[in-house]
Amino acid sequence: MTKPQPTVRRDGRSDAFFDAAARGELAIRRCADCAAWHAPETTGCHVCGGASLEWTAASGDAVLITWAKVHPRGDGPAQHIAFVELAEGPWLHAALDGVDSPAAGLALKAAFVGPEDGEPLLVFRTA
Repeated sequence: MTKPQPTVRRDGRSDAFFDAAARGELAIRRCADCAAWHAPETTGCHVCGGASLEWTAASGDAVLITWAKVHPRGDGPAQHIAFVELAEGPWLHAALDGVDSPAAGLALKAAFVGPEDGEPLLVFRTA
């Protein structure tokens, strides 16, 4: 990405996500009771009501659902921010990296960009 990225810091609840990101892996939550997949910030299972969510490696495969083009206040390039549906089911939001002409249904792959300071940032690139 050409745009300077914000600094993101882990908060204790996100350690497993950022540990996986440092290895180039996407980790999301999975219910230990019914095996339903959930977004990283989920704290309880919406399928069975269980509270035992485990961090689990996801494929990183996704399809583009919708997006917006965000224009900076000052100089700099516009950036596409998107909602994607992971192959496992959950929807995530993240920046699109290197996707100049987004289209609904576009096949994407999760990746991480490492800013100079802070944790790796999730982006999606064309698969």
